Amino acid sequence: MFAIIPSNWKCDLNDLAEVWRRSDDSLKNHEMVRSNLLKGERLFLIGTEGVSDSDRYIVAMDHIALFGSSPLTGQNRDDLGPRFPSLMGMYIAPDGEWEKGVVGRVPDWKLATPAELRLFATRTLVSDGIDEAEIAGHGGAKVVLLVRSHGWESINTAPPPVRELASAALNLYNSRSVSGNVH
Repeated sequence: MFAIIPSNWKCDLNDLAEVWRRSDDSLKNHEMVRSNLLKGERLFLIGTEGVSDSDRYIVAMDHIALFGSSPLTGQNRDDLGPRFPSLMGMYIAPDGEWEKGVVGRVPDWKLATPAELRLFATRTLVSDGIDEAEIAGHGGAKVVLLVRSHGWESINTAPPPVRELASAALNLYNSRSVSGNVH
């Protein structure tokens, strides 16, 4: 497992995953995903910040990305996957102390409003993480996207359940791999 998490998140994944602290340069984050795909990695844990109607942790079951460009535009990387990949089923969402739901991508979650959350019928809005997930999905990997959602007028200070989620994701991924349900 390869994990990309915000630099301010405290977690210990030494025995579960290689960890990359999210860079402010999104192209560096994209390249870390691509290089790990080329090394054969097929499970990614991506952590990001977002906004919701209350403080919570949400694991993506799918996403809506209507704003901005996709990291899959432009010349295709044939070594990473097909030109027009189906990203359906790329997310895995194990059970745990977090909620599950659809994540919406907006240009800047700090400027988002409750109306946007209702319009998209999503659980949370984010600005980062979706691009890395799409790149991983393009390469045939599975993705666990964890969002630390802050309420409209609060800051979520609860420690992220990264270790618990990583362990649950590995168990789910391995059980699906054994039964032949993970490609």
